[in-house]
Amino acid sequence: MNKEQKMAWIMVITISLALIISGIATVTLYPCSVEKILSIFVLAASPGICVYLGFLIFRRPKGKVLFDERDIMIKRNAAFAGYLASWVFMGLACSLPFYILGPSGTVSVVWYIFMPYAALIILGFVTSIAILVQYGWGDKNGK
Repeated sequence: MNKEQKMAWIMVITISLALIISGIATVTLYPCSVEKILSIFVLAASPGICVYLGFLIFRRPKGKVLFDERDIMIKRNAAFAGYLASWVFMGLACSLPFYILGPSGTVSVVWYIFMPYAALIILGFVTSIAILVQYGWGDKNGK
């Protein structure tokens, strides 16, 4: 398993944990105020910090071939899939309230604060899944 696959697994695991914790906190704290729910979201998103620690853990080994043309194409295709999913999310998040609530409906500004963060989470998650799918979920040889 190469560095890209390890980083992709870390991203998938931490984002999944953060979403599960946030979902549980939202369901249990629904009658509470928005400020308490927002603080739980921030707490639940803290496993994402582990992703950035992964860059320190998986440093480049010296004297080894780090990547080839196939790895570059995999990263390029995965980045395209991630950005595409992120833009589709942003388009839907901006236009669906109009279609659901109508032209005279209103949406609280609080929810629009989360849109860029949600787009980044979707970007990282879809990019990581695309990397794992292209490598075959296993090691570099597809085993």
